[in-house]
Amino acid sequence: MTSSNIAAIQKCVSNTLDGSAIGENLIAGVIGDAPSHYSKSPRLWNAAFRHLAMNATYLPLDVADAQVGNLLAALKDSDGFLGVNVTVPHKLRVMDYLDELDPGAEKIGAVNTIVRSADGRIVGYNTDGEGFIESILTCQPDRAESFVSSLKGMNVLLLGAGGSARAVAVHVADLLHGGQLIICNRTSERASSLAAEVQKIGCHAVAIGESKLTAHAPKAGLIVNCTTKGQSGVRKLPNGAAIMLEPYSSLAPAHPAQFPKTFLPETDADAKRRAVAARDIDANNLCSMALARCIPSETRFYDLIYHPEETVFLRHGRLTGHPTMNGKSLIINQAVIAFCKRICNAELQARGVDTPETRKQILEVMYRVW
Repeated sequence: MTSSNIAAIQKCVSNTLDGSAIGENLIAGVIGDAPSHYSKSPRLWNAAFRHLAMNATYLPLDVADAQVGNLLAALKDSDGFLGVNVTVPHKLRVMDYLDELDPGAEKIGAVNTIVRSADGRIVGYNTDGEGFIESILTCQPDRAESFVSSLKGMNVLLLGAGGSARAVAVHVADLLHGGQLIICNRTSERASSLAAEVQKIGCHAVAIGESKLTAHAPKAGLIVNCTTKGQSGVRKLPNGAAIMLEPYSSLAPAHPAQFPKTFLPETDADAKRRAVAARDIDANNLCSMALARCIPSETRFYDLIYHPEETVFLRHGRLTGHPTMNGKSLIINQAVIAFCKRICNAELQARGVDTPETRKQILEVMYRVW
Protein backbone atom coordinates (compact mmCIF):
# COMPACT_ATOMS: atom_id res chain seq x y z
CA MET A 1 0.00 0.00 0.00
CA THR A 2 1.66 3.22 -1.17
CA SER A 3 1.62 6.49 0.78
CA SER A 4 -0.41 8.08 -2.02
CA ASN A 5 -3.01 5.31 -1.73
CA ILE A 6 -3.24 5.86 2.02
CA ALA A 7 -3.55 9.63 1.52
CA ALA A 8 -6.39 9.14 -0.97
CA ILE A 9 -8.25 6.89 1.47
CA GLN A 10 -7.62 9.30 4.37
CA LYS A 11 -9.35 12.12 2.48
CA CYS A 12 -12.58 10.08 2.52
CA VAL A 13 -12.70 9.02 6.18
CA SER A 14 -13.01 10.96 9.42
CA ASN A 15 -10.83 8.76 11.63
CA THR A 16 -7.04 9.02 11.41
CA LEU A 17 -5.15 6.23 9.63
CA ASP A 18 -1.65 5.33 10.85
CA GLY A 19 0.41 5.09 7.67
CA SER A 20 3.48 3.83 9.51
CA ALA A 21 1.50 0.95 11.00
CA ILE A 22 0.11 0.02 7.60
CA GLY A 23 3.52 0.13 5.91
CA GLU A 24 3.72 -2.19 2.92
CA ASN A 25 0.92 -4.41 4.20
CA LEU A 26 -2.13 -5.35 2.24
CA ILE A 27 -5.24 -3.77 3.74
CA ALA A 28 -8.79 -4.83 4.46
CA GLY A 29 -11.28 -3.04 6.67
CA VAL A 30 -14.82 -2.22 7.67
CA ILE A 31 -16.74 0.80 6.43
CA GLY A 32 -19.62 2.35 8.35
CA ASP A 33 -20.61 5.58 10.01
CA ALA A 34 -18.23 5.11 12.96
CA PRO A 35 -16.77 1.58 13.20
CA SER A 36 -13.61 2.95 14.86
CA HIS A 37 -15.77 3.56 17.95
CA TYR A 38 -17.42 0.17 18.34
CA SER A 39 -16.53 -2.50 15.78
CA LYS A 40 -14.93 -5.74 16.96
CA SER A 41 -13.96 -6.64 13.38
CA PRO A 42 -10.41 -5.18 13.50
CA ARG A 43 -9.61 -7.33 16.55
CA LEU A 44 -11.01 -10.47 14.88
CA TRP A 45 -9.39 -9.98 11.49
CA ASN A 46 -5.99 -8.82 12.68
CA ALA A 47 -5.81 -11.90 14.93
CA ALA A 48 -6.56 -14.07 11.90
CA PHE A 49 -3.86 -12.30 9.87
CA ARG A 50 -1.34 -12.92 12.65
CA HIS A 51 -2.35 -16.57 12.88
CA LEU A 52 -1.68 -17.06 9.17
CA ALA A 53 1.41 -14.81 9.16
CA MET A 54 -0.18 -12.63 6.49
CA ASN A 55 1.31 -9.20 5.86
CA ALA A 56 -2.06 -7.50 6.07
CA THR A 57 -3.83 -4.96 8.27
CA TYR A 58 -7.54 -4.53 8.95
CA LEU A 59 -8.73 -0.95 9.45
CA PRO A 60 -11.92 0.72 10.67
CA LEU A 61 -13.02 3.32 8.12
CA ASP A 62 -15.47 5.97 9.37
CA VAL A 63 -17.17 7.37 6.30
CA ALA A 64 -20.05 9.81 5.82
CA ASP A 65 -22.81 9.07 3.32
CA ALA A 66 -21.48 11.60 0.80
CA GLN A 67 -17.99 10.05 0.80
CA VAL A 68 -18.90 6.38 0.26
CA GLY A 69 -18.43 6.51 -3.52
CA ASN A 70 -15.12 8.38 -3.23
CA LEU A 71 -13.82 5.91 -0.65
CA LEU A 72 -14.68 2.88 -2.78
CA ALA A 73 -13.01 4.53 -5.78
CA ALA A 74 -9.85 5.16 -3.73
CA LEU A 75 -9.83 1.57 -2.46
CA LYS A 76 -10.44 0.20 -5.94
CA ASP A 77 -7.40 2.12 -7.23
CA SER A 78 -5.17 0.61 -4.52
CA ASP A 79 -3.34 -2.55 -5.57
CA GLY A 80 -2.83 -3.47 -1.92
CA PHE A 81 -6.55 -3.48 -1.19
CA LEU A 82 -8.08 -6.91 -0.45
CA GLY A 83 -11.65 -5.96 0.44
CA VAL A 84 -13.92 -4.52 3.10
CA ASN A 85 -16.84 -5.44 5.26
CA VAL A 86 -19.78 -3.04 5.27
CA THR A 87 -21.86 -2.15 8.30
CA VAL A 88 -24.64 0.32 9.06
CA PRO A 89 -25.74 2.52 7.46
CA HIS A 90 -24.03 1.76 4.14
CA LYS A 91 -25.15 -1.80 3.22
CA LEU A 92 -27.52 -0.48 0.56
CA ARG A 93 -25.61 2.64 -0.47
CA VAL A 94 -22.45 0.78 -1.54
CA MET A 95 -24.40 -1.17 -4.16
CA ASP A 96 -24.44 1.91 -6.41
CA TYR A 97 -20.65 1.86 -6.74
CA LEU A 98 -19.90 -1.82 -7.38
CA ASP A 99 -18.82 -3.39 -10.65
CA GLU A 100 -20.67 -6.62 -9.90
CA LEU A 101 -23.19 -7.96 -7.42
CA ASP A 102 -23.23 -11.59 -6.30
CA PRO A 103 -26.66 -13.24 -6.89
CA GLY A 104 -26.99 -13.98 -3.16
CA ALA A 105 -26.48 -10.33 -2.25
CA GLU A 106 -28.86 -9.29 -5.00
CA LYS A 107 -31.55 -11.58 -3.58
CA ILE A 108 -31.08 -10.13 -0.09
CA GLY A 109 -30.86 -6.59 -1.43
CA ALA A 110 -27.87 -5.58 0.69
CA VAL A 111 -24.07 -5.95 0.72
CA ASN A 112 -21.87 -6.56 3.75
CA THR A 113 -18.67 -7.70 1.98
CA ILE A 114 -16.78 -6.18 -0.95
CA VAL A 115 -13.85 -7.92 -2.67
CA ARG A 116 -11.33 -6.44 -5.09
CA SER A 117 -10.78 -9.05 -7.79
CA ALA A 118 -7.47 -9.81 -9.51
CA ASP A 119 -8.49 -7.61 -12.46
CA GLY A 120 -9.28 -4.65 -10.19
CA ARG A 121 -13.06 -4.92 -10.17
CA ILE A 122 -15.00 -4.60 -6.91
CA VAL A 123 -17.69 -7.21 -6.26
CA GLY A 124 -20.37 -7.19 -3.55
CA TYR A 125 -21.48 -10.15 -1.43
CA ASN A 126 -23.58 -10.76 1.67
CA THR A 127 -22.41 -13.20 4.35
CA ASP A 128 -24.93 -12.30 7.08
CA GLY A 129 -27.53 -14.96 6.30
CA GLU A 130 -24.97 -17.71 5.79
CA GLY A 131 -23.27 -16.65 9.02
CA PHE A 132 -26.57 -16.91 10.88
CA ILE A 133 -27.19 -20.44 9.59
CA GLU A 134 -23.65 -21.51 10.55
CA SER A 135 -24.08 -20.03 14.01
CA ILE A 136 -27.18 -22.08 14.82
CA LEU A 137 -26.65 -25.35 12.93
CA THR A 138 -22.95 -26.03 13.63
CA CYS A 139 -21.36 -26.59 17.01
CA GLN A 140 -19.57 -23.41 18.08
CA PRO A 141 -16.28 -23.36 20.06
CA ASP A 142 -18.05 -22.08 23.17
CA ARG A 143 -20.85 -24.68 23.13
CA ALA A 144 -21.13 -28.44 23.55
CA GLU A 145 -23.65 -28.83 20.73
CA SER A 146 -25.34 -26.84 17.99
CA PHE A 147 -28.02 -24.36 19.06
CA VAL A 148 -30.54 -25.93 16.65
CA SER A 149 -30.24 -29.48 15.31
CA SER A 150 -32.35 -28.87 12.19
CA LEU A 151 -34.74 -26.29 10.74
CA LYS A 152 -36.69 -28.89 8.75
CA GLY A 153 -40.41 -28.60 9.45
CA MET A 154 -39.87 -25.83 12.03
CA ASN A 155 -41.92 -22.67 12.45
CA VAL A 156 -39.52 -19.73 12.75
CA LEU A 157 -40.66 -16.35 14.04
CA LEU A 158 -38.66 -13.34 12.88
CA LEU A 159 -39.08 -10.13 14.85
CA GLY A 160 -38.38 -7.30 12.43
CA ALA A 161 -38.42 -6.89 8.66
CA GLY A 162 -35.38 -4.70 7.94
CA GLY A 163 -32.09 -5.55 6.26
CA SER A 164 -30.91 -8.03 8.88
CA ALA A 165 -34.27 -9.82 8.88
CA ARG A 166 -34.15 -10.04 5.10
CA ALA A 167 -30.75 -11.77 5.14
CA VAL A 168 -31.92 -14.25 7.80
CA ALA A 169 -35.26 -14.86 6.08
CA VAL A 170 -33.78 -15.72 2.68
CA HIS A 171 -31.40 -18.30 4.12
CA VAL A 172 -33.78 -19.78 6.68
CA ALA A 173 -36.52 -20.18 4.06
CA ASP A 174 -34.40 -22.60 2.04
CA LEU A 175 -34.10 -24.97 5.02
CA LEU A 176 -37.60 -25.09 6.51
CA HIS A 177 -38.95 -27.84 4.20
CA GLY A 178 -42.54 -27.84 5.38
CA GLY A 179 -42.10 -25.34 8.17
CA GLN A 180 -43.37 -21.80 8.18
CA LEU A 181 -41.68 -18.41 8.42
CA ILE A 182 -43.65 -15.91 10.51
CA ILE A 183 -42.53 -12.31 10.08
CA CYS A 184 -43.62 -9.80 12.69
CA ASN A 185 -42.96 -6.09 12.36
CA ARG A 186 -44.17 -2.87 13.96
CA THR A 187 -45.39 -1.74 10.53
CA SER A 188 -47.24 -4.62 8.91
CA GLU A 189 -46.57 -3.32 5.38
CA ARG A 190 -42.85 -4.10 5.66
CA ALA A 191 -43.59 -7.53 7.09
CA SER A 192 -45.99 -8.25 4.22
CA SER A 193 -43.42 -7.13 1.65
CA LEU A 194 -40.73 -9.44 3.05
CA ALA A 195 -43.19 -12.35 3.37
CA ALA A 196 -44.16 -11.93 -0.29
CA GLU A 197 -40.50 -12.07 -1.34
CA VAL A 198 -39.93 -15.23 0.71
CA GLN A 199 -43.00 -16.86 -0.84
CA LYS A 200 -41.51 -16.26 -4.27
CA ILE A 201 -38.68 -18.65 -3.43
CA GLY A 202 -41.11 -21.37 -2.43
CA CYS A 203 -41.40 -21.01 1.35
CA HIS A 204 -44.62 -20.62 3.29
CA ALA A 205 -44.37 -17.20 4.94
CA VAL A 206 -46.93 -15.09 6.76
CA ALA A 207 -46.78 -11.50 7.96
CA ILE A 208 -48.26 -10.38 11.26
CA GLY A 209 -48.43 -7.21 13.31
CA GLU A 210 -47.24 -6.98 16.89
CA SER A 211 -50.81 -7.44 18.16
CA LYS A 212 -50.73 -11.02 16.82
CA LEU A 213 -47.54 -12.06 18.64
CA THR A 214 -49.36 -13.75 21.50
CA ALA A 215 -51.11 -16.07 19.05
CA HIS A 216 -48.08 -16.97 16.92
CA ALA A 217 -45.06 -16.98 19.28
CA PRO A 218 -46.11 -20.16 21.12
CA LYS A 219 -46.21 -22.01 17.79
CA ALA A 220 -42.57 -21.22 16.91
CA GLY A 221 -39.60 -23.49 17.49
CA LEU A 222 -37.16 -20.59 17.04
CA ILE A 223 -37.68 -16.88 17.67
CA VAL A 224 -35.11 -14.50 16.19
CA ASN A 225 -34.87 -10.82 17.12
CA CYS A 226 -33.78 -8.82 14.07
CA THR A 227 -34.86 -5.45 15.49
CA THR A 228 -32.84 -2.88 17.43
CA LYS A 229 -35.01 -3.28 20.54
CA GLY A 230 -32.63 -4.13 23.37
CA GLN A 231 -29.53 -2.67 21.73
CA SER A 232 -27.27 -0.63 23.98
CA GLY A 233 -26.43 3.00 23.40
CA VAL A 234 -28.45 5.92 22.13
CA ARG A 235 -30.02 5.75 18.70
CA LYS A 236 -30.02 9.10 16.91
CA LEU A 237 -32.96 9.88 14.67
CA PRO A 238 -32.94 11.86 11.38
CA ASN A 239 -34.74 14.75 13.11
CA GLY A 240 -31.84 15.19 15.53
CA ALA A 241 -33.64 13.63 18.48
CA ALA A 242 -32.63 10.34 20.07
CA ILE A 243 -34.20 7.26 21.60
CA MET A 244 -32.97 4.59 24.00
CA LEU A 245 -33.91 0.97 23.19
CA GLU A 246 -31.80 -1.12 25.58
CA PRO A 247 -34.50 -1.41 28.29
CA TYR A 248 -37.01 -2.89 25.82
CA SER A 249 -37.79 -6.45 24.76
CA SER A 250 -38.48 -7.23 21.11
CA LEU A 251 -41.20 -9.65 22.23
CA ALA A 252 -43.61 -6.78 22.91
CA PRO A 253 -44.52 -3.37 21.47
CA ALA A 254 -42.43 -0.35 22.45
CA HIS A 255 -43.05 3.38 22.17
CA PRO A 256 -39.74 4.89 23.30
CA ALA A 257 -39.72 8.56 24.20
CA GLN A 258 -37.74 10.90 21.97
CA PHE A 259 -35.16 13.11 23.64
CA PRO A 260 -33.73 16.38 22.31
CA LYS A 261 -30.12 16.45 21.21
CA THR A 262 -29.17 18.65 24.17
CA PHE A 263 -30.21 15.81 26.46
CA LEU A 264 -27.32 13.60 25.32
CA PRO A 265 -24.12 15.04 26.87
CA GLU A 266 -25.26 14.98 30.50
CA THR A 267 -23.49 12.46 32.70
CA ASP A 268 -26.75 11.22 34.22
CA ALA A 269 -28.69 11.33 30.94
CA ASP A 270 -29.20 7.55 30.83
CA ALA A 271 -30.94 7.50 34.20
CA LYS A 272 -33.09 10.46 33.18
CA ARG A 273 -34.13 8.79 29.93
CA ARG A 274 -35.12 5.64 31.79
CA ALA A 275 -37.13 7.66 34.31
CA VAL A 276 -39.04 9.51 31.59
CA ALA A 277 -39.78 6.28 29.72
CA ALA A 278 -40.39 4.15 32.84
CA ARG A 279 -44.09 3.57 32.24
CA ASP A 280 -43.58 2.40 28.65
CA ILE A 281 -40.57 0.26 29.61
CA ASP A 282 -42.53 -1.42 32.39
CA ALA A 283 -45.48 -2.13 30.09
CA ASN A 284 -43.16 -3.60 27.46
CA ASN A 285 -41.31 -5.77 29.96
CA LEU A 286 -44.46 -7.08 31.64
CA CYS A 287 -46.00 -8.01 28.30
CA SER A 288 -42.77 -9.67 27.14
CA MET A 289 -42.35 -11.76 30.30
CA ALA A 290 -45.99 -12.83 30.25
CA LEU A 291 -45.64 -14.01 26.65
CA ALA A 292 -42.31 -15.75 27.32
CA ARG A 293 -44.03 -17.80 30.03
CA CYS A 294 -46.61 -19.00 27.48
CA ILE A 295 -44.03 -20.19 24.95
CA PRO A 296 -43.00 -23.88 25.15
CA SER A 297 -39.66 -24.32 26.93
CA GLU A 298 -38.06 -26.04 23.94
CA THR A 299 -38.49 -22.90 21.80
CA ARG A 300 -35.14 -21.19 21.26
CA PHE A 301 -34.58 -17.44 21.66
CA TYR A 302 -31.91 -15.90 19.38
CA ASP A 303 -30.96 -12.22 19.30
CA LEU A 304 -28.82 -10.70 16.54
CA ILE A 305 -27.72 -8.07 19.08
CA TYR A 306 -24.44 -8.79 20.89
CA HIS A 307 -24.14 -5.63 22.99
CA PRO A 308 -25.34 -6.01 25.64
CA GLU A 309 -24.52 -9.71 25.81
CA GLU A 310 -27.96 -10.43 27.25
CA THR A 311 -30.81 -8.28 26.01
CA VAL A 312 -34.14 -8.05 27.83
CA PHE A 313 -35.55 -10.46 25.21
CA LEU A 314 -32.85 -13.04 25.99
CA ARG A 315 -33.11 -12.50 29.74
CA HIS A 316 -36.84 -13.16 29.64
CA GLY A 317 -36.16 -16.27 27.57
CA ARG A 318 -33.57 -17.55 30.03
CA LEU A 319 -35.71 -16.82 33.08
CA THR A 320 -38.59 -18.80 31.58
CA GLY A 321 -36.44 -21.83 30.79
CA HIS A 322 -35.62 -21.32 27.10
CA PRO A 323 -32.26 -21.92 25.38
CA THR A 324 -30.81 -18.54 24.33
CA MET A 325 -28.06 -17.23 22.05
CA ASN A 326 -26.85 -13.73 21.22
CA GLY A 327 -25.38 -12.26 18.04
CA LYS A 328 -21.73 -12.88 18.89
CA SER A 329 -21.75 -16.17 16.99
CA LEU A 330 -23.33 -14.57 13.92
CA ILE A 331 -20.74 -11.80 13.84
CA ILE A 332 -17.87 -14.28 14.09
CA ASN A 333 -19.27 -16.77 11.58
CA GLN A 334 -20.05 -14.15 8.94
CA ALA A 335 -16.51 -12.82 9.46
CA VAL A 336 -15.01 -16.28 8.95
CA ILE A 337 -17.03 -16.70 5.74
CA ALA A 338 -15.99 -13.25 4.50
CA PHE A 339 -12.35 -13.99 5.37
CA CYS A 340 -12.03 -17.52 4.00
CA LYS A 341 -14.50 -17.58 1.10
CA ARG A 342 -14.33 -13.99 -0.09
CA ILE A 343 -11.76 -11.36 0.87
CA CYS A 344 -8.75 -13.63 1.54
CA ASN A 345 -9.74 -16.61 -0.60
CA ALA A 346 -7.18 -15.92 -3.35
CA GLU A 347 -4.39 -15.69 -0.76
CA LEU A 348 -5.49 -18.93 0.91
CA GLN A 349 -5.61 -20.71 -2.45
CA ALA A 350 -2.17 -19.42 -3.38
CA ARG A 351 -0.80 -20.84 -0.12
CA GLY A 352 -2.62 -24.14 -0.60
CA VAL A 353 -4.53 -23.72 2.69
CA ASP A 354 -8.05 -23.07 1.42
CA THR A 355 -9.32 -25.98 3.51
CA PRO A 356 -11.99 -26.76 6.15
CA GLU A 357 -9.17 -27.04 8.71
CA THR A 358 -8.05 -23.46 8.04
CA ARG A 359 -11.62 -22.25 8.36
CA LYS A 360 -11.93 -24.10 11.69
CA GLN A 361 -8.71 -22.49 12.92
CA ILE A 362 -9.87 -18.99 11.95
CA LEU A 363 -13.19 -19.58 13.72
CA GLU A 364 -11.37 -20.62 16.90
CA VAL A 365 -8.94 -17.69 16.69
CA MET A 366 -11.78 -15.18 16.33
CA TYR A 367 -13.67 -16.69 19.26
CA ARG A 368 -10.53 -16.48 21.42
CA VAL A 369 -9.93 -12.79 20.83
CA TRP A 370 -13.57 -11.69 20.98
